Amino acid sequence: MIKHYPAEYYTAILNNQPMGFYPPYIICGEARRRGISLLPPDVNASRSDFQAKNKSAIRVGLKQIRGMSSEALLLIAAERSRGVFNSPLEFMERSGVNRDIMENLIKCGALDTLQENRRQMLMEVPAWMEYIKKKKSREQELFKSYKSGEVTDFDPREKEALEREILGFDIRSHFMAELRGELSKRNIYSSTEVKKLPGGKQVQAAGLLFRPHRPPTRSGKIVVFFSLTDEFGLIEVSVFEPVYMRYGDFIFGEQKAPLLVKGRISRRGNGVSIMAQEISFLPM
Repeated sequence: MIKHYPAEYYTAILNNQPMGFYPPYIICGEARRRGISLLPPDVNASRSDFQAKNKSAIRVGLKQIRGMSSEALLLIAAERSRGVFNSPLEFMERSGVNRDIMENLIKCGALDTLQENRRQMLMEVPAWMEYIKKKKSREQELFKSYKSGEVTDFDPREKEALEREILGFDIRSHFMAELRGELSKRNIYSSTEVKKLPGGKQVQAAGLLFRPHRPPTRSGKIVVFFSLTDEFGLIEVSVFEPVYMRYGDFIFGEQKAPLLVKGRISRRGNGVSIMAQEISFLPM
């Protein structure tokens, strides 16, 4: 199925989460590597679930938006069946979504086709709420709004960070792809490059932390395994007790940035991993 219907294949997996070992952001990354584009959520175009649009595109479903409720999904679908939404205010009034959902819809770009300036929309939400409240109570008030262009919008990197925060994954490209040029200059390897290196070579690699786990050992000594994810795939990392005692907080603490791992390449059969010697946050 993946060969002939790749978009449908990944759509089905995304719509049946949680399942298996890999979360949505890993699945979305794999889909992108196979040439499938992710289309952003859109209040006029997205269903609740992910939807395959053709063999090379998947539309993100509204249910993926953080804080979205089943009730809100039903209300949005019911109102859209009566006609498309023509403005953010009209959407908020007709759908009846609460402030948190409205702001998350704005942050992840689900209202971009109605108004491009996300920062401006976020600033206008309280005024929209007041207008809707007064309209329901039939109070007469001249509705005031910020003029278009008065508030500077978020820059592209800020928008991508908001999308990642609200959806749990990147839409256009993996976060690490933006850093690749600078990382290459600093001799920091990608997952693809790591897998081509000979055993024993000293290396440094960077990526987003994925699934750290500390299995029990017969000796009782600490061993931790985790992966680093980048735009090309996964890098497996092994951490033994002396290194863990020095750097464990970077693995199980708050993730403030991608991890930078320095260590030695280990090869066992077809498997390639890094035996960590130093771990830190990647200087940005």
